[in-house]
Amino acid sequence: MSEYTYIYEREYMKTNKLRFIVILLMFSLVAVACGGDTADDAAEAPETTEAPQETLAAPATTAPPPEVIVVWAEEKVATALDPLVGAYEAAAGVDVEVVVYDFGAIRTDVQTAGPAGEGPDVFLGAHDWVGELAANGVVSPLDLGSVASDLYDVGVTAFSYGGEVYGFPYATEAIAMFYNADLVDSVPATWEEAKAACDTAGTELCVGTPSNDAYHNHPFVASAGGYVFASAGGFDASDVGLDNAGAIASAEYLDGLVKNGTVYSADYGGAMSNFQEGRALFWMTGPWARGDASAVNYGVGLIPQFDGNAATPFVGVRGAMVSSFSDKQVLAQSFILDFFATVEVQQAMYESDPRLPATKSLFAVVEAADPIAAVFAASASNGIPMPNIPEMGSVWGPMADALNVIREQAYGTNEETGVTISNATDAMKLAAEQVRNAIAGG
Repeated sequence: MSEYTYIYEREYMKTNKLRFIVILLMFSLVAVACGGDTADDAAEAPETTEAPQETLAAPATTAPPPEVIVVWAEEKVATALDPLVGAYEAAAGVDVEVVVYDFGAIRTDVQTAGPAGEGPDVFLGAHDWVGELAANGVVSPLDLGSVASDLYDVGVTAFSYGGEVYGFPYATEAIAMFYNADLVDSVPATWEEAKAACDTAGTELCVGTPSNDAYHNHPFVASAGGYVFASAGGFDASDVGLDNAGAIASAEYLDGLVKNGTVYSADYGGAMSNFQEGRALFWMTGPWARGDASAVNYGVGLIPQFDGNAATPFVGVRGAMVSSFSDKQVLAQSFILDFFATVEVQQAMYESDPRLPATKSLFAVVEAADPIAAVFAASASNGIPMPNIPEMGSVWGPMADALNVIREQAYGTNEETGVTISNATDAMKLAAEQVRNAIAGG
């Protein structure tokens, strides 16, 4: 017996009563497979002297085939899972079929295939699907039990909706700050120090990040108490915080950073090329840009603080969910909690597709092996998940427009609408009003 199997089976016996049913089912299957006829069966056997050889042996019995758990996953995740499922299959007495599925199609297809009886038992997807899937009755709540202690809060929050948790988070994604390591040793702790570093380095530009992108600019709204929607066990669309005191103070602070040249205006491509060509010292973006950043000798640090508060980026989270249409709810939840959640499986998936870990145990492994990935993971742990409720669709446009006005210093009266925005405060108040009206149907 391998060390992995031993550890796995030992932990398996500690799971909750719900998943203990799996073991009882396994024993019943073995009893059926190994047992002979019952006393009643023997009593009903016909007595005959003509062909005793036909009545002496019990009729041949065949154990029913094992249950099959169907998992939909994108190719990189499926590639990591496939060689590992054998240990779980042997322990649980089931077969696992990992189906390679286009990630973008999972969200829509699970809602049509499930009701038709053709969907998965388990599927992997993004946290911002949860609101739609839960509201449509497509995903089952998941009791994380003891594995919750290994998860960062941001991941659990991401998969929470209406007071329930609907998935096991396994990967996160958030922005941090790239820096040109030939010109500066690290990312300073404060924005004032960042500006001083740019002045010392003599770069033409200082900090670049897309001007018209709500995702990248979220730290300039939420790092001192601002928020899109209030969140406590889920997001509350009736409580919009884009114009609360914290959001207004952060927006005015951003206005000052633009005015003094710390943060400059650019689109994504412009910010990238400015960093690659050495014209900008810093670049705020995510781990997907590591290849692009390698045009220079780069390092990565946390985004500077806001008045002593850690920068709060938006976080994207991926996780494993159980289809509510599955007729194998116990087995599906066991697959996630007793197999998928183990550090061995999580590490295999990271090696196949190095997304930032959502589990503390894997973070410890990644931190030692890849310090840059660890910085991005640390940034995500300071962040807040992108709201997973449908009303978020009403936020992206107004929020991006308001932040772009500040970044571009495009204050004044809009000739088409007649609306006057005189400062950062006006911009955020207008965005909040637009979001509230859109949610109300106005």
